[in-house]
Amino acid sequence: MFERYTEKARRVVFFARFEASQYGSQYIETEHLLLGVIREDPRLANRFLPTGASETIRQRVDSLKPRRTTFSTSIDIPLSKEGKSVLRNAADEADRMAHNHIGTEHLLLGLFGDGPETAAVILRELGVNAAELRKKIAETQPEPPPSTAFAHASTTPDDDPIQIHGASRDAAHIHSVVAQYQRQPWHWRQEVWLPRDVVIYLETGQISFDLSLANDIANFKIVKDGWASDNCVICHWRLFESSILSHGTGYTNGRDWLCTECYERFFVDSKPGPPPHPEIT
Repeated sequence: MFERYTEKARRVVFFARFEASQYGSQYIETEHLLLGVIREDPRLANRFLPTGASETIRQRVDSLKPRRTTFSTSIDIPLSKEGKSVLRNAADEADRMAHNHIGTEHLLLGLFGDGPETAAVILRELGVNAAELRKKIAETQPEPPPSTAFAHASTTPDDDPIQIHGASRDAAHIHSVVAQYQRQPWHWRQEVWLPRDVVIYLETGQISFDLSLANDIANFKIVKDGWASDNCVICHWRLFESSILSHGTGYTNGRDWLCTECYERFFVDSKPGPPPHPEIT
């Protein structure tokens, strides 16, 4: 369900999960998604919400939802019914604006509702109007999509879209990225995708794979299995821990990932070009 999500939007869900664990919630609720939005995209909050809204939102969540005993994010925390509704609303907002991607702006709009959901209540208390916000967002340049492979505007009549995982991808973009990776002497190895631990900087919510940072316990905290997915660098297919082979297994060079379909179509029997660093022989 997250194939259309930008990297920022994916991190919103990651931070919402982290917020839920810090409040001791068994579910990711709408308020956790709202906190995830303002944490991941403060520029969006500063642009479309009243001055000082981020601090006010945190204070209101604390007053409405007292913290319970925290627990590790390695424990699966599902979205609540209302949380799932936010994601559906965000997809509807993106479709309404004819955007192929779902970004933080769509998630912010998705938080509005007519019911007593905490995020919607707080936003209304701040004087934020959904219709006005929707108009302002529609007039701005949208956040770049998760991959230009989803756009078709640059496809020429002689360069038909490429079908990958049953979806049309822009052939010019696909060929460009494939050529870029084929020029590198990468060794691709098939592996089962497994989640990775990350370190979170408590002040800003920024994350890092450098687990040694956790030695500074006053400022950093390890999030067990906090990195929950990767994407194919060619087609942006989502890879995550799954019994479904197309999602749970891919090819990696130790840094990047390829889905099985892209690897077999573009990299099997391919001959890499000269190494980018001649001193490496």
